[in-house]
Amino acid sequence: MIYPFVAILPSAGVGKRFKSDKPKQYSLIDNKTVMEISLEPLLDFSECLGICIPVAPEDTHWKSIESLDNPKINFIKGGKTRTISVQRAVNYWKTSSVDYQNILIHDSARPCVRSSDIRAMLEDFCIGGHDGAVLGSPVSDTLKEVDPENLDVIRTVDRKDLWKVYTPQVFERGILEAVFEKLEEGKEFTDESGMLEESLGQIKTHLGSTDNIKITHPEDLNLVKSILTAQGRIF
Repeated sequence: MIYPFVAILPSAGVGKRFKSDKPKQYSLIDNKTVMEISLEPLLDFSECLGICIPVAPEDTHWKSIESLDNPKINFIKGGKTRTISVQRAVNYWKTSSVDYQNILIHDSARPCVRSSDIRAMLEDFCIGGHDGAVLGSPVSDTLKEVDPENLDVIRTVDRKDLWKVYTPQVFERGILEAVFEKLEEGKEFTDESGMLEESLGQIKTHLGSTDNIKITHPEDLNLVKSILTAQGRIF
């Protein structure tokens, strides 16, 4: 069983490492934007009651995407950082008339996520016992701690208990709202599970597919195309 949820797709980042004249979420793959493809698995769920997409104030690219003219999708003005954008989206849903229990957050530049992974995580999370759940997988590469100045190796890090974490991530509504209410101004996190961890929230990892990659550099687009083709989502 999956309880009703709303989703947030933070999309206000400019993606400096992507080196393009437009944010990476608007790059085209098979005549669709990365943002559209990232949204598709969420729209598969009848339990998803709405999706809020915070975009940069100066962003006008989203206005030309016809397929995003969906009553479930709502664009709002995001902030200068991911944390501010997500907080604004949480407040958007909090003041809405939508009756939901959980909040799911997904990167708009992570188009390869599988609906089956999302479903498995949500079904497990809705059994109860945790404040949040994240998709991820155990680290398989050797990890080194490196001196940031001269790049000398300091030590090899034991990877035995380390996971790399993806999105979507899902949280109980009341818990996420409460953590944002207590958030210190100016404090930033790379993901929302990290914010809950600091507040001693109980987060569970759920094994996800390792091809759920995030687009960071221009060359990532070709890899994403290959993954989506293998998944049968583009031809």
